[in-house]
Amino acid sequence: MDVRYTELASVLVKQITEGPLQVGDQLPSEVALAEEHKVSRTTIRSALNIVEGLGLVSRKRRAGTVVVAKETSNSYTKSLHNVEDLVNYASYTERTIIDMSDAVADERLAAALECRPGQNWLKVRMLRTEKNADRTPVCWTDAYLDPKEGYPIVDQIQDGPGLLCTLIEKNSGRAVQDVKQQIGATSLSEEIAPHLRAQAHTPGLEITRQYLDQAKQKFLITVSTYPAEKFRFTFWMHRAKATVL
Repeated sequence: MDVRYTELASVLVKQITEGPLQVGDQLPSEVALAEEHKVSRTTIRSALNIVEGLGLVSRKRRAGTVVVAKETSNSYTKSLHNVEDLVNYASYTERTIIDMSDAVADERLAAALECRPGQNWLKVRMLRTEKNADRTPVCWTDAYLDPKEGYPIVDQIQDGPGLLCTLIEKNSGRAVQDVKQQIGATSLSEEIAPHLRAQAHTPGLEITRQYLDQAKQKFLITVSTYPAEKFRFTFWMHRAKATVL
């Protein structure tokens, strides 16, 4: 998985949020950044797109790229086109582990996870927050790991950035080939609403992600709940060429 542009974006974000760059400062040109980091201008543009999406810089023709904030935006607009974009999203948020436990899928959970009733999982409950001083909550996530992959990395499942699937891949080599996403409306439960700094029973967005390996087998499923006003998902649809009959 080539995430070079996300790594470069992380460097730029750190320079803005923790380093010398201040609001009003102008970043070097794309050409200068490409030479400095020994990457292509395409990589630079992809990295700057990420930083701009986080609300830290403004990019305009002839005016260049200017720092407009020292902290990331409190609301999220995400357009996830591939696994690399998902990795990037996880790199700018922090997870706080609430607890871990064994879970056996009953009929209701099996239907939600699209697995068989009675299937065993390692369940990890966590809160994902922004990397800012206020630790603004982003979402609550219930993660279900295949026990064969989950138990060997229990000691590595700690607070911090990144994705659980990355830990699994580093430990076992079982890599993500596809991610199936389902998005639906929900309401915030009385348990998780306080963690999200929201009122219980108010609208929310629920995203279920199934992580599949090269053999199309599910080894990780996450169910994330977002306050309605904190997250907006963006998809692009392109017209296909007409089929000649």
